[in-house]
Amino acid sequence: MGNDRAAKEPRMKFRRIGGFYQLNVTDLQDLRYALELDEAHWALNSIDLDSMYTDRQFLNFVDDDHNGMIRVDEVKRAIRWYLDRIKPDSDPGAGTDVLHLDAINSDTPDGAILSAAARVVLENLGTPDASSLTLSQIRNDKQIIASPGNNGDGVITPGGLSGSGVINPHSTADELLAGRIKTIMATVGSVKDLTGEDGIDGKLLDAFIAGAQTFLDWKNAPAKDPATLLPFGENTAAFHSRYAALKDRIDQFFLNSAALRFLPDSSARLVKVDAVADIMNAATVRDFLDTVTIAEPSAAEELDFDAPLNPLFADALEAFAADPAVQPFLAGRKLSVRSWRNLKATIAPYANWLGAKPGDTYDKFDPAELAAMLTDGSMEQLRSLIESDLAVAREISAYDQLLKLVLFNCFLLPFLNNYVCLSDLFNPHGPAMLQSGKLVMDGRHFTLAMQIKNIAEHKRIATMSDICVAYVEITTGPTTALRKLTLAVAITSGNMRNLFIGKRGVFFTPDGVLWDARVIDFIQQPVSVSEALRMPFYRFGEFVTKQADKYFTSKSADAQKAMEKNIATGALPLPPAPAPAAKVQQTPAFSGSMLLMGGGIGIAAIGSMIAFIVKSLQNVSILNVLAVLFGIILIFGGPMVVISLVKLYRRNMARFLEANACAVNRPMRLSRKMGAIFTFTPPLPASSLIREDLVDIFHGPIPRHRLRWTLITILLCVLALAATYWFWGKKYFEKPEPKPAVKVEAPAAPVPDTQPRDNTGGERQQPVTGPAAVAQLNRK
Repeated sequence: MGNDRAAKEPRMKFRRIGGFYQLNVTDLQDLRYALELDEAHWALNSIDLDSMYTDRQFLNFVDDDHNGMIRVDEVKRAIRWYLDRIKPDSDPGAGTDVLHLDAINSDTPDGAILSAAARVVLENLGTPDASSLTLSQIRNDKQIIASPGNNGDGVITPGGLSGSGVINPHSTADELLAGRIKTIMATVGSVKDLTGEDGIDGKLLDAFIAGAQTFLDWKNAPAKDPATLLPFGENTAAFHSRYAALKDRIDQFFLNSAALRFLPDSSARLVKVDAVADIMNAATVRDFLDTVTIAEPSAAEELDFDAPLNPLFADALEAFAADPAVQPFLAGRKLSVRSWRNLKATIAPYANWLGAKPGDTYDKFDPAELAAMLTDGSMEQLRSLIESDLAVAREISAYDQLLKLVLFNCFLLPFLNNYVCLSDLFNPHGPAMLQSGKLVMDGRHFTLAMQIKNIAEHKRIATMSDICVAYVEITTGPTTALRKLTLAVAITSGNMRNLFIGKRGVFFTPDGVLWDARVIDFIQQPVSVSEALRMPFYRFGEFVTKQADKYFTSKSADAQKAMEKNIATGALPLPPAPAPAAKVQQTPAFSGSMLLMGGGIGIAAIGSMIAFIVKSLQNVSILNVLAVLFGIILIFGGPMVVISLVKLYRRNMARFLEANACAVNRPMRLSRKMGAIFTFTPPLPASSLIREDLVDIFHGPIPRHRLRWTLITILLCVLALAATYWFWGKKYFEKPEPKPAVKVEAPAAPVPDTQPRDNTGGERQQPVTGPAAVAQLNRK
């Protein structure tokens, strides 16, 4: 029973990838297994953000300490955060850009907030009944917050109530409320909504209501206590205007009069002023009159309006004295100090009330209309709208968390297949997050490309991977805003014969951007078994070609020098011309006999070389030739083939990844089949029509011509092999024959010299001409 129960319980599933077993991550249960799995069994424990090509915002959410590296503890926290907000047995659509809302765990506080936030987002997007939320929808933040009355900022705008809001724009009430908002904005100011539109919030609404109420209370105060605040009835305001204009002047007059009564001898000093500088200057006279009292001070402390008055204030004083409000306080035409004090006390409440006016902000309003605004219920409706907007503030504030949930639902599962295990990296059906794109060059696709920062640092570690690496510089964009990156591209199959520094191609990133690519450096390593086996033949062919070129160049140079020497020293001077002629005499080098002599020498040299080769080949067996060739191939290619095969077997993907700041747990051998995933020649389409090469159309069937060139090629190969054996094979396969003993004989008697001598004692050379001269030169 126990064994049956254990067999039914779910177990972790592992796959062998790159030589060691890695956790297979395909569903939510595998995410829970990843939390249980020891970090030593993860494929990676840390990686640079720039090494991953996926949604950058998702990577920033996973990298919660924002240090540019994603460690294993951060990945585990991301898995726990995601699983805590998803129902255990639900299908959230993991690995897709669609989040099923019924999979959100609403039983937890965080899940409940996210579920409510999703509903608010869908409502603002105009799809309140949708059962799922897509990544493109949650990223449409402009439309999400475009509803001024449902974006959680507590700001309502007139546009949200009269044409673009959540309330019916055609209702009279909405137009009335929109007008109220505009009035409030014009009175107490406005604030910006999240959409950027001007509106009002609760503080501005409260300020408007409070200010309006204070203004109305002040405005209605005289009507509530007219005896105190309106002592002169409707004339109080007009009288107060005259009173306020003269109050300080009259106070100064009575003060001077009191001083005169207190100091009788000061009269002259009180009225004495400096002489007017220029009586004809009106401005000077005005300034002078402004400095003296309104009338001559009186010891009786009475202001007599019939006495001479200061011309500058005479009219105002006359109007003041004639005002009905002043008449009860006058004794005839005189105003005593006591009456003046009573008058001031009477008007003081009105003056205080007027001084308590709460600014002039609300002066533009008719008190009745302003009172109607405060009492018709519109202010309560505006407050309700603000509170409704604030009610979704918690849901809207959870927008970032909702975006994080949708991103995790879309990218977390693929990310783990590039971190916990590397199954996506070895999947030939699509690019992995570890692959920056696709390099198209040399008629092939190179898909294992990673962005790097420092070539020298990368090369120091990547060399240990035994993987051939091309460093490629890619650029895109206009010249004024050129973007440039450096990539490390692994070459894992095929050959390297057509790749070199400076070779160009194009690079495609997963987002569809096309970059210009140029090879700037290499790490030379074996690429494939076939190239390793062919390399000795390539090297041997290059060696034979180089040696043959050196040999024939040397022989040609020797023959040319010998010909020039023979021509210069062995030819007789031409016989003199029978008669002088105007025609210029030819030089010996271009004369007919000299050309014939040179041609004979060249033909003789070629004939002697062919005779020598034929004679040498007659004494060599074919087995010796083949043995020599095989030995040369082994000498040239044997160690190279062995080393190449060993390096191909030892190719390590882990070192290539570690060179790019990845913490890889175990080595991962790159096999031949895996190499074909990252470097391959794409097949032609199945419907393509293979036509004859256009150049072949102009070639007629010339079998003899082809046969002749084939025979010439074979002959040249045979000659090259024979020359190779002559230089290197003879000393290895043929033992030197012992030299015969040389018999020493007595020197023969000298032969009498019968040759004629010249004047210097040497032999006289008989002139040689014709073919004999050619033969003699050939012997030399």
